[in-house]
Amino acid sequence: SSSSSDATLGAGLVPLVNKLQDIFASDAMSGKRLVDLPCIAVVGSQSSGKSSVLEALVGRDFLPRGPDICTRRPLLLQLVHTPAARDGPTEWGEFLHRPGDMFTDFEAIREEIEAETDRTTGVNKGVSDKQIRLKICSPNVLTMTLVDLPGITRVPVGDQPPDIETQIRNMILSYIKKDSCLILAVTPANSDLANSDALTLSKQVDPDGLRTLGVVTKLDIMDRGTSAVKYLKGEVVPLRLGYVGVVNRCQADINDRRPMHEARALEAEFFRSKPEYKDVLKHCGIKALSRNVSDLLAKHIGNLLPDLQARIMDRRAEAEKELAMYGSDIPETESERAALVLQKLERYAASLQAAVEGRSTNLSIDILEGGARVHYVLQEIFVKGLLELDPTATMTDEHIRTKIQNTAGTKAVLLVPEEPFEQLARQCIEKMLDPCKQCAELVHQELCAMAASCVPPEVAQVYPHLAQAVEKTCKEFLSKGLEPAVQMIVNLVECQLAHINTSHPDFVGGPAALLQAQKAIDARMNAEAEEAAEAANKSSKNKGVNKENADVVSGTIQKTSQWLSGVLSPSKRHYSIENGTVKLKEPPKKLNANACETNEEFLQVMVTRTLLGSYYRIARGILADTVPKAVMHFLVNSVSRGLRQHLIGVLYQPGIMKNLLMEDPEIAEL
Repeated sequence: SSSSSDATLGAGLVPLVNKLQDIFASDAMSGKRLVDLPCIAVVGSQSSGKSSVLEALVGRDFLPRGPDICTRRPLLLQLVHTPAARDGPTEWGEFLHRPGDMFTDFEAIREEIEAETDRTTGVNKGVSDKQIRLKICSPNVLTMTLVDLPGITRVPVGDQPPDIETQIRNMILSYIKKDSCLILAVTPANSDLANSDALTLSKQVDPDGLRTLGVVTKLDIMDRGTSAVKYLKGEVVPLRLGYVGVVNRCQADINDRRPMHEARALEAEFFRSKPEYKDVLKHCGIKALSRNVSDLLAKHIGNLLPDLQARIMDRRAEAEKELAMYGSDIPETESERAALVLQKLERYAASLQAAVEGRSTNLSIDILEGGARVHYVLQEIFVKGLLELDPTATMTDEHIRTKIQNTAGTKAVLLVPEEPFEQLARQCIEKMLDPCKQCAELVHQELCAMAASCVPPEVAQVYPHLAQAVEKTCKEFLSKGLEPAVQMIVNLVECQLAHINTSHPDFVGGPAALLQAQKAIDARMNAEAEEAAEAANKSSKNKGVNKENADVVSGTIQKTSQWLSGVLSPSKRHYSIENGTVKLKEPPKKLNANACETNEEFLQVMVTRTLLGSYYRIARGILADTVPKAVMHFLVNSVSRGLRQHLIGVLYQPGIMKNLLMEDPEIAEL
């Protein structure tokens, strides 16, 4: 009684399931999360008799035929039992891709399947996983839904890729792996059932055989003296749903267009004439298969009904929430449009301001976003990067000496030269201009990214013109803020260049620089002396103290004294002494500054380096503090000061609001 009730309930729901399948297959549901609906997938190797089984269930010839692969796209076949009509056609087919076109000629159905297949896969045996959906209404069928899948093949033909077998197997598995799918595994009787391609695939996803019904075809061409009784009894490969044996029409019957009712009569005669099939007769024949499949599907739907209803209700709730997000119908009057546009603009401006200030709802706990990213750019990227920039570190003594001599011109160099220090300081300060401007540009990019992300999804989907206009107008506003920010940064750097303030309280100053330079000279002299003493001690231990060692010590000290006194001869001389007179030479085109030849010259380089490093650090600290302030004032804080007014001034105009509120055509159809 329970089984009968489930079957009745399931049978009544099959047409409803078919309707849901049509809805889910429509273009409007493209890309949506769908519900897996109950169905029966027909699986078998090429030439297993799969197409003949389906045609026998329908009672008509309607599937493509040929020596090679015939089913090249999944065919979802909805069979609907309909009472015979007094007026109009008794049997007809209808394709989902051609709604309203009634096919009463089943040969035309075959041609349309072939044509629709070729439209997607081409004419040279290509395959595709895109479904063809066909509904057949007839008083001669039982209500059921089947999916005819491409036959398993191993050898590519035509335009088929080398991995065609893998592609087809993956396509089949994508259907039969779902618990909502029953499996009709078709195997010819003249093959080894234990090695059946269809049963091998079904075992991968249904190892206990709870969803698989075996179909053994071509019983009439088995070797004489053999039968498929053990197959049908489940003694070779057990299946919980069992097996059904059928006799297909032979190729000659197909070519001669033998009517289905005659083929069924011959099938019934075959089983009556074979006493070995007496015990399994209820599992033999197309009628038994049709009743079995219809009952199984009805019961399957009945079993899945509670879960199916829950999943459909969940999906409906999601759809209703999505629809509510899109809002009500588009306003018709000018005042309604104005009110809606003003509302969207104010909400957008408030949303962006909240994002900048860190007041957005549902802030992430995984990544930085909004204003936190701006702060990261200012402090972690700009300030830390600027504080690591030190052009003085790569400036050699030769560079400084060259600058000192160049700025002196024809004059001798004073003890603490001022002009080379100021020129070198300006060169170092100028190197900070580019990273300072890049700071403003990076912040501008972050704000533009926030401007795009703050457009609500429902506005972008329902009113794409408004969403695009809001984002574009906001970015134009931000670009206008970038210009004064960059200009202010340029002015800040130019202020540092305009006046080298040696009176700054943190500046080291001349006397202190001289003291540091003298300490550097003393440290270097001490190091040289210690090196000489160490060499002397080592020699003393090896050979004893004698006059020769004393000469070594004396020579080392003399060399140190020569370095300190700056009496080292230049490596090149542009003059020569000949015959008691001096002969001068023309200086080379590229003339380098002389090395430090006196204590005074070495002191000049050391003092200049000390002053330069001190002043550069002061200027760098000032820019590290003032540039972020300029960016915040002119660019970031402008969002709260003037974005709302700018949006309203540009977009809240009577002449453009109607166009801004034009709905997306696809959304309007919902």
